[in-house]
Amino acid sequence: MSGGYNPNQTAADSKLIQTQLATYRNSASIRSSGRALRDPGPAMCFTDAPLSLPAGHFGLGHGTGAHAPDEYYLIESTNPKVQGLDGAVGSFVEYLYALS
Repeated sequence: MSGGYNPNQTAADSKLIQTQLATYRNSASIRSSGRALRDPGPAMCFTDAPLSLPAGHFGLGHGTGAHAPDEYYLIESTNPKVQGLDGAVGSFVEYLYALS
């Protein structure tokens, strides 16, 4: 089931994905990766022709339940291996600086 959109996929050797992986490796945080991003959704408007741009998800913050009534996002962490809001923001700064 695609939800009406074609799946989008970005090559693992793209600069975008390699920069994400490098930023994750440089962090002491717990993270999960290793599966290809195949996200049916409007991102295919960008990954398909004529734009053919890479797309990927990134972040070191913790939360769950996006857009649900019980959605949450960790603001302050007592575990040094789990980033709170400040660590998540910092990871985006590092990632975007490395990508630029």
